[in-house]
Amino acid sequence: MSLSAAWATVLAALIAAFLGSWIGAIAALSRFKRERAFDRQLDWYERMIRALNDMAARIEIASTFQEDDKTPQAQLVEVWEKVQIAHIQLEAATSEAALYASTEAVKNCARISKVVQEVADQTEAFDLPRHPEVWPKLDLIDELPPKLQRATKPLAEEARRHLGIK
Repeated sequence: MSLSAAWATVLAALIAAFLGSWIGAIAALSRFKRERAFDRQLDWYERMIRALNDMAARIEIASTFQEDDKTPQAQLVEVWEKVQIAHIQLEAATSEAALYASTEAVKNCARISKVVQEVADQTEAFDLPRHPEVWPKLDLIDELPPKLQRATKPLAEEARRHLGIK
């Protein structure tokens, strides 16, 4: 075997090794991106479902305290602040729907967000400080928890499909 043939063999091996490494790196990066996207999507579904359930629970707690005439004003302010925080968290998760959710989930999130915002606008109950003239409108708020809880079902079903669970 001549010296030039040996160099050609070494050069071919180096090129093959480089190309193999390069293709392997591209494949690994592509897989990493898919896995990261999958994880972020799943995380969004979990956060959205949690935000809906948390808001429903916060409203139920605040309404229960509101109905009790013995509840101190400071405690009322505290429980309604938690409703307001839950509303903010729900809106934050809803705004990320376009990044992570399916078209149908985006529509569902927008729909429930609109329902919540309409109640918030009509009652002003999520705004502090709470004024006595707002209290008669609180019946509108009592209708929200079942709607929020129902909104979790299609999201949970979609998350299960995402995970490959039937």
